[in-house]
Amino acid sequence: MMAWFLGTQTAGPIFAQGFLDDEQRTNGAETLGALATLHSKAAAGSACIGPERDKKLLSGAILSPDGYILTKATETLSMKPLRVWLSDGSMADARLVKRNEKLDLALLKIERTGLACVSWGESLSLRPAQWLCALGDQGAKMRLGVMSANRRAIANSGAVMGIRFARSDKGDVGVQIEEVATDGPAEQAGLRADDVLVELNSQKVNDPSAVKRIIGPLHPGDIVKVKYKRVGKDGDCDVKLASKNRVMLNWGGEDFGNHGTSSRTDNYSEIIQHDLPLKPSDMGGVLYDVQGHAVAINIARVDRVTNYALPVELFLPEVLKWIQEDREKKK
Repeated sequence: MMAWFLGTQTAGPIFAQGFLDDEQRTNGAETLGALATLHSKAAAGSACIGPERDKKLLSGAILSPDGYILTKATETLSMKPLRVWLSDGSMADARLVKRNEKLDLALLKIERTGLACVSWGESLSLRPAQWLCALGDQGAKMRLGVMSANRRAIANSGAVMGIRFARSDKGDVGVQIEEVATDGPAEQAGLRADDVLVELNSQKVNDPSAVKRIIGPLHPGDIVKVKYKRVGKDGDCDVKLASKNRVMLNWGGEDFGNHGTSSRTDNYSEIIQHDLPLKPSDMGGVLYDVQGHAVAINIARVDRVTNYALPVELFLPEVLKWIQEDREKKK
């Protein structure tokens, strides 16, 4: 058998040689050192969004010195209280100015002045295999990767709870759950197989078609108030819907690995796809080229190696109008 070598006469397969230490297996310090200046600048113009200091669910981009912040909308819907955590460690209560379902963006406002903010460039010159970077671990580290596919639209797969039904044979009014998707919306809300759904958003359900009729017009991230019976006892919970394609991939055996995925992973008119190692909580943060130009907003973690970002040209002109309209209201 022929063995392949890299600059050595030692026999044996390369992976048994210990050629690469841990530092060299990742975006090591030498690589990321070149991005140190950008890291500092990006961190100053970023924010985290979450109800508590140890429960920061999203990232955000500071758009103006007077406290307008852009983030992903889906995860803000049920966030109470809505708070912004700045890079200096301080916290501010946030007001929702505008939510755009089509873009899945939310504009927030905090009462602060003198904030560092993002400087936007352009994304139209980006090409597949071009280096890109973004803050990971909610600002703690700079992550490096490449644009991994052509920019394109992502079709809408619809919103689901992540359950399959069986006709109840127990004489109960409602619809019996036969199976619950692992790590899907229903399981995360506490629903189980054999539970019987009796109401969704205050509407009674007696068959699966009624469930589909109620869920059909809704979007990933929307909250459905559920009443159910479990072994004869009443229960209730809130289920946050997710994209159908996300749930179906999971049902097909894809475990998504590495911290899960975003609730909404489709229905975007144009995206930039990249492979940076980010988490769902890093969504809402800025995507940069290696020259430090802000080119997009990270909008969805789709799987282990796929993230979607909204190109700056798609949202910035409209978002600036939202800011101006909100300032006019205060006069």
